[in-house]
Amino acid sequence: MIKWLGDRYTQLNFITLILLFFLILAGGVVRSTGSGMGCPDWPKCFGEFIPPMDESELSKNYKEDFLTKRKNKNIRLSRMLSFFGFNELSNKILNDESIYVEDDFNVYKTWTEYLNRLLGAIVGFSILLTFISSFKYIKSEKNIFIVSFLTLMLVLFQAWIGSIVVSTKLMPGIITLHMIIALLIICLVIYTYFLSTKNKISITKFSDINFIKYFIIINLVALIFQISLGTQIRESIDTIAVDLEYNLRNTWIDNLGIEFFIHRSFSLIILGLNLYLCYLFIINKIFLKTYLKIIIIILSLITLEIITGAGMAYFSIPSFLQPLHLLLAVLIFGLLFYMLLIIRFSIKKEKF
Repeated sequence: MIKWLGDRYTQLNFITLILLFFLILAGGVVRSTGSGMGCPDWPKCFGEFIPPMDESELSKNYKEDFLTKRKNKNIRLSRMLSFFGFNELSNKILNDESIYVEDDFNVYKTWTEYLNRLLGAIVGFSILLTFISSFKYIKSEKNIFIVSFLTLMLVLFQAWIGSIVVSTKLMPGIITLHMIIALLIICLVIYTYFLSTKNKISITKFSDINFIKYFIIINLVALIFQISLGTQIRESIDTIAVDLEYNLRNTWIDNLGIEFFIHRSFSLIILGLNLYLCYLFIINKIFLKTYLKIIIIILSLITLEIITGAGMAYFSIPSFLQPLHLLLAVLIFGLLFYMLLIIRFSIKKEKF
């Protein structure tokens, strides 16, 4: 079995990567539909592996029951945070009354969140299979085995953070951390995919290769900042939406703070960085010939990202654009990270 999996490491790795992007999209759908608390517990949903279809299937005191469980879990979490010196966050979790207001059962939100979790479980299983298949590389390419193991550990940690997201009722900051960890997992999966296929990569020589490497790094850092800021804005929109009972959607942006204007203005910097990077690729004709498809995809994604961003800003944040906007940003990030790995590999080859 292990030998059979080992022979399919690259395929499993690639499938895992695709599933991760679908999971990002599914998470965006959960947020845009306000379904984050569709399941009041974790990892089960309303105490079941398959959630109910109607409120009549639940006990009369289901709200009180799940609220008690959340309080007990948050007490344990608070003690742990205090132990590590995060006293302010610990007190906030214990004393924030909004965390302890139980939502009414909504079958659509419940199943939206449940399907998101189901996809997350499939991703976790895929990463486990990928790790098992990496045993093949313990002697020949030890880094693949080590990074695959780290990916599995990080996914388990991400699952725990997901449970904290639920127990703290989508507390701002925790969701941003959840998103950053997701980006790191994607980077690790891309890295192991690269390591398993690097011998098939065409090496091209082109000018200013070190400058391009550092420019991509700057671009990636800028994207992490922009995605993190966008996640925080998403948190603010969630709060505004609840306060307005999901009405007056055309006023939501007006109620946002300075972070929205920073995010909107910084998008022009992101656009400039990506366009200039594509220009650097294009003027190196040998590199362009080898990786033309990737460059075209990056430029297309940037265009779509701008369109979806403008659509949200000028058309009252349509819910279907929110997850798409996030997915496009993560796809751009993933492709740029892959290009960085290729260029670093090219630099190493040039030295020998």
